Amino acid sequence: MKNRYVAFRIVAAAALICTVVGLSGYATAAKTPGNVLMPALHLNGIQPISARPITAMVFDDPEAIYEGARIVHNVTVDGVKGMRVHAKFRVRYGKGVPSMMIAYFYYDDAGNTPLKSGDADYRDKKGNVSCHVNFTPAYDPAVYEDLQMFMPYDALNMESGETFQLKFYLALYDKEGGRFFGKSGWYKFNLTMP
Repeated sequence: MKNRYVAFRIVAAAALICTVVGLSGYATAAKTPGNVLMPALHLNGIQPISARPITAMVFDDPEAIYEGARIVHNVTVDGVKGMRVHAKFRVRYGKGVPSMMIAYFYYDDAGNTPLKSGDADYRDKKGNVSCHVNFTPAYDPAVYEDLQMFMPYDALNMESGETFQLKFYLALYDKEGGRFFGKSGWYKFNLTMP
């Protein structure tokens, strides 16, 4: 019985070696594309077609995973006083995709009332307060421990000396595809306007 098992293993190994040696005459992935001669494939009149890799077909859109955000008050950038938004998140399937992180600001009320701004650099198309930063993920997944955006106090269009309960959410935008690919939950904070 033991001899049959050994004989079977020898025959199986020999068959594997013959198969590998027999296939070595065909083009393999180890050869450079310039040196490969591909025989014409004719399968009942069906010609081969070019296809995208499976990963590209399955994951066309970037995916955002938010892990947190915070506000740092009384920051001065180029002589302008404001607050800085710090975001922590990951982007999957977005390597090389030009993207934008946007923070949208609201009053912390039941109606989710957006703050309005007269500053064209710090508002969205509807005139609501927002700030943004552009970036392009260099890895997949890309991990951002502290992506930062600056929001000037003047652009908030609020009364000086007053204390406000505010909130914001983050949204990621695919600039190449022209679509949003991730929205966070609310982040709440208090602000006493200087």
